[in-house]
Amino acid sequence: PPHDAMAAANFGKIQIGIYVEIKRSDGRIHEAMVTSLNEDNESVTVEWIENGDTKGKEIDLESIFSLNPDLAPEDDDPSPETPPPPTPSAKVNKIVKNRRTVVPSKIEAPTRDNRVVGSARARPTQLPEQSSSTQQNARRKSNCVKEVEKLQEKREKRRLQQQELREKRAQDVDATNPNYEIMCMIRDFRGSLDYRPLTTADPIDEHRICVCVRKRPLNKKETVMKDLDVITIPSKDVVMVHEPKQKVDLTRYLENQTFRFDYAFDDSAPNEMVYRYVFYTIWQ
Repeated sequence: PPHDAMAAANFGKIQIGIYVEIKRSDGRIHEAMVTSLNEDNESVTVEWIENGDTKGKEIDLESIFSLNPDLAPEDDDPSPETPPPPTPSAKVNKIVKNRRTVVPSKIEAPTRDNRVVGSARARPTQLPEQSSSTQQNARRKSNCVKEVEKLQEKREKRRLQQQELREKRAQDVDATNPNYEIMCMIRDFRGSLDYRPLTTADPIDEHRICVCVRKRPLNKKETVMKDLDVITIPSKDVVMVHEPKQKVDLTRYLENQTFRFDYAFDDSAPNEMVYRYVFYTIWQ
């Protein structure tokens, strides 16, 4: 819908699950994770962990874009070219025409004749300058048209790429699954996330009490029953649960809940990584 497209354009590249720079009331600047987009007041809700506690804050888009200019929406429409000033060629021609009609008679003195003829000859010399300015304006307009055409081609390419991506995702999903619609919603949501999973290069934080969670893959029974994988781990300390819900008009939608832990391991994390970040510090 046009309203959703306009809201998405206002938020630029800001998406749920990405990290952005925020400024605290005391002047500190640090990263925080976007947990929701508020279209009614054009703001975002962010969360971060400080001294073991999860804190949140609602920040307006202007403050976010000032610290994260790369996330601001792109302005595809070029500034309108100011119309060229009307060329006074017609006026000059009229003056010249009037000057020529007042040709002195043979009785008048030759000095006046020279003055009138001289002025009539001097006026048309301005025409080449006016024609050159007209050519410059036309050249400037042609460059502007070329830029607009390039932007239109880029937008068309992006639309085709998005359409091909949707078709490819639709082919990868089993349409016979009763939860086909919810499965597509989860895949589309995961495609919009900025994944930063835990790696062996991340530092080991010291905790007196360490709370961790590890995601397991679906077992055979769940696979046969065509159950959905509703757990997503976008980063090293965040777990997202996708809860399918239904509106009064029977429209189905997803409610994405975010939970924070000291460490979060996805279903592809090996036992060595779990031991490194959980049990190794305990044994020490």
